[in-house]
Amino acid sequence: MRKFWFFSALASAPLLCFSCSKQEAVVHEPPATAVAAAASDGAAAAVTIAAPKEVEVVAEPAVEEESSGSLRDRFEITEAPPVEDRPWSNAVTLEERMANLKKSMASGTEPFVVDMHDFGGWEFDEGKKQPFPAHVLALEGKNFTIRGFMMPDIDFEHIRQFHLVRSLFSCCFGAPPQLNEILRVSLQDENGMEYTYNTVEVTGTLRVVFEMEDGLVEDLFRLENATYRIIDFDDPVAPTSFDAATGFGDLLPTKDSEY
Repeated sequence: MRKFWFFSALASAPLLCFSCSKQEAVVHEPPATAVAAAASDGAAAAVTIAAPKEVEVVAEPAVEEESSGSLRDRFEITEAPPVEDRPWSNAVTLEERMANLKKSMASGTEPFVVDMHDFGGWEFDEGKKQPFPAHVLALEGKNFTIRGFMMPDIDFEHIRQFHLVRSLFSCCFGAPPQLNEILRVSLQDENGMEYTYNTVEVTGTLRVVFEMEDGLVEDLFRLENATYRIIDFDDPVAPTSFDAATGFGDLLPTKDSEY
C-alpha cells in the first residue's frame, strides 16, 4: 500500500488586459438637405447639394474583461446536494454495491455520479494475477464524480495530489480504510488546492491499477485529470449532532502548524 502520513489530529485571475489604442477612421456624412432656389424667370429650380464632409472619429477604449482564472477559482463553495438527489450508499453486501454501480451508470452519460463505498466490498488478493473482479475492471477509463474527504497528509496548500476517503469518521476516527476504499486524486489545476475538512466533490477519469513498489501495493483506484468543488460538510458516518463549525476544535491544521 502506498505510503502516506496519518495524523492523530484531523488536518483543515489574472485580469486579461486588452491594449487600448486610438484608431482614426474617415467617414462620410450623408448629403446635406437639398436647397431649392427658384429662378427669377420661372425656370426649373436649381438644386444645390453640399459636398461630403470628412470627420475624425476616435475609437472608444476597449473594455477590460476578467478571465475565468484558474480551475480552482471556477468552483464556488456551495451547499451539499440534497440527500434525495445524491444519496450516500447504504449497501451492505457486494451484490448491493454492484447493483448501485449498475444503476448509477444506467444512463450511459458521463460523468457517472457514484459513492466510492460501492467500489469496495470485495477481497483484494495481491497473489492473484488479476486481483480485480470483473465489475470493478469495467470502471476503468470512465469519468466519475465522487464525493469524499481529503486524507490528512504532509502538505496543506498547493496540493495537486491527495487521497480521498468516503468519511472522516470511519477513517480518521475509526479503523484505517482498506485498499479498495481509498481514491488517489490528481488535479488538473497546476496551483493545486488548500487542505479542507469540508466535503470535496471531484470529477475525473478513473484508473483501476495493480502495481507494487518495494513490496507494497500502490493505490488501486486513481482519479486523473480531475477538477474539484468544495461543498458543505456532509459526512455519511458523522453523528447527527456533530457540528463541523465547532466540532473539530483545535484539531484542524494550518499552514503554520508544526509537527
